[in-house]
Amino acid sequence: MSLAAHAARAPREPEAERAPGAARGSRDGHTLIELAIALAIMAILLSIAAPRLGTLRDRASVRSASTEIAAILSSARRVAMLRSSSAMVVIDERRSTASIIAGADTVLARDVGSELGVAIAATRDTVLYGPSGRGWGASNTSIAVTRGRWADTLFVSRLGRVRW
Repeated sequence: MSLAAHAARAPREPEAERAPGAARGSRDGHTLIELAIALAIMAILLSIAAPRLGTLRDRASVRSASTEIAAILSSARRVAMLRSSSAMVVIDERRSTASIIAGADTVLARDVGSELGVAIAATRDTVLYGPSGRGWGASNTSIAVTRGRWADTLFVSRLGRVRW
């Protein structure tokens, strides 16, 4: 069979099944201009959302650090009551760390600042708990945790309770 006869017998694509305006040999896909426009739109949306994402990250870091410091203060109070002796939380603002010291033992030491990228400022560098779990000292203590434009302040009452 000749090539012309074989081509004549091959099934042809019906005109109705082809997409309107589609020419033979055209391919589905996107042009370079369409892709460039889509990338430009995505870049604009990302530039609008990026500052907000940074703010959310700062807020989450501050909240996590505040929660961790509150847990450290509560743990020190429990250590004092369990050991029936005094326990203290030492806050180092320069290194942004908090440690629980009971007697000669360092029960817990946490580097909150470098882990979460926050700064810690306190009105007193030591919070002391007595054997009953009550705070010792002349005044209340406030601890400020900051990162970027976000800040949380924890207050430790004379009774040793922590509130936000």
